[in-house]
Amino acid sequence: MCLKFKKLKKIFIILIGIAIALSLPLQMNAQYKPPTLLNDPNYDQEKWLRFGFSLSLHVMDFQSLSNPIQGETEKYFVDVSHLIPGFNVNVVSDLAFTPTWHLRFLPGLAFGQRNLIFYRPNGTIAHTMKMESSFIELPLTLKYSAVRVSNVRPYLIAGGNFRIDMAAYKKLNIEEGIFIKLVKGDAYYEYGFGMDFYLEYFKFSTEIKMSSGFRNVLGKVDEQGEVYANAIDRLKSQMVIISFHFE
Repeated sequence: MCLKFKKLKKIFIILIGIAIALSLPLQMNAQYKPPTLLNDPNYDQEKWLRFGFSLSLHVMDFQSLSNPIQGETEKYFVDVSHLIPGFNVNVVSDLAFTPTWHLRFLPGLAFGQRNLIFYRPNGTIAHTMKMESSFIELPLTLKYSAVRVSNVRPYLIAGGNFRIDMAAYKKLNIEEGIFIKLVKGDAYYEYGFGMDFYLEYFKFSTEIKMSSGFRNVLGKVDEQGEVYANAIDRLKSQMVIISFHFE
């Protein structure tokens, strides 16, 4: 795993704790300081089903583990070099069970890249593989919203996502030294938090979430890439996603 991604993950967990802590006083203040002006005050009661769209930025990483048992002649250690930004486009479908609990389905597309670096025991780079991914993603999450204070409402989310990597259907790019494919499909668990902002004509939300895959996504390997595949014990996908929802 990239060291920068580890730091992002720690910061993300701290931010979730801060969001929960801040939501408590917001709920208490809501009982004593009623807002003087609300944009669309009945937004959460008027409709049980709403739609919108979402634009997101993300960084992807591999939770990688080098294989300690390799050939005697060639031995490599694998890591992700640095975080490369990607983007997502999603359709928002929001089903409200109650004003507080919502079920959300956000099908869409995600595009990104991870560079796998293979190091020799002396620390020099032996090879770099640019692993591009083009995902069809099907996230289903449960959303819990705190009490609305004026035109702001914090919330928490948790759920799952199934991603299909369309780049895995392409042929291996041997000419550019890409000897390893990723598996086509993987299930992820996701959790995060966000803020709803009730504007005059629509609701705007900012959200950050962590997405971690369950499967070892190391897939098909070309003969020339066996030495590199043998250096990998497993690869698990991870993403941090910052989203902007318009509903």
